[in-house]
Amino acid sequence: MKTNAREVDKLVEEHLKMYPYISKERVGELTIDQRIAICISELLSILPEKEVKFINFRYINGWTIVKVAQEMNYSQQMIYVIRKKVLMKIYLGISHLLHNEEKCEMKEY
Repeated sequence: MKTNAREVDKLVEEHLKMYPYISKERVGELTIDQRIAICISELLSILPEKEVKFINFRYINGWTIVKVAQEMNYSQQMIYVIRKKVLMKIYLGISHLLHNEEKCEMKEY
């Protein structure tokens, strides 16, 4: 499946918004969402601090770009640069799970 950058961003943002609400406990059979949440947790532990702050402010707290920029003392333009970088890093970290999910869904038909 080919996706453009906007679709990738949207997909990653959906998972980041769900992240706080999904159990990261590694017990029993894990759902795809749990596996993605665990992967995101691991990525958050190695991302630069400013990128983790951005994720927390924007996706965990649900702040606007304007509020994130003010809190982090960056211009809105710079926040969009940080956003683009971090979404791509998260995508690269979870893409194997996303593409595996697509294959599983296709087998069901």
